[in-house]
Amino acid sequence: MVAKAKKDDKLTLEQLLKKYGYVLALGSDEMFQYEKIAFGIPALDKLLGGGIPRKRISIFTGQSNGGKSYLASQVAKMVQKQDGISAWIDSEISWDAKWMEKCGLDVDKILVSQPSSGEEAFDMIRSLMNDGVDLIVLDSLAGLTPAVLQDNDFGYNPMAWQARFVNQSLPRIMPCLKNNTAVI
Repeated sequence: MVAKAKKDDKLTLEQLLKKYGYVLALGSDEMFQYEKIAFGIPALDKLLGGGIPRKRISIFTGQSNGGKSYLASQVAKMVQKQDGISAWIDSEISWDAKWMEKCGLDVDKILVSQPSSGEEAFDMIRSLMNDGVDLIVLDSLAGLTPAVLQDNDFGYNPMAWQARFVNQSLPRIMPCLKNNTAVI
């Protein structure tokens, strides 16, 4: 048992690890080493240290038609090459199987969902993460609409509704990241 520190005494690193070892680890611990999924684009993989990390959420931002979905499709293609499972949550109802085939995806080996609400999208993401899916692409945050907004008149527009919805929903999937899923 670790002796209780006096008011002016500091515990050593070893004492702190012994005391809180069930919730603390050294930053170099193996639990913090994350596998990466490559894009298959050498310059981009080099720039990002090997690709996007598992157990993390990676956000691709940019203008409309700027190539975000294409980049996500390349990561999904690499997951397929490693016999992994990818899922595409199409909140914008824009999935185009022919275009995805041109991007190199095997559309017969990717799960696709077109949820009817933002809540349904996040429930699907959490379920897929718990089931061990390797990669989940949410295309896109801009397409997520909470059910409460869908049920109101067109003039109904609460302040910052989408930001509040996403900020309330993301913490619900964060614990599932431990299942080794990468989310884009």
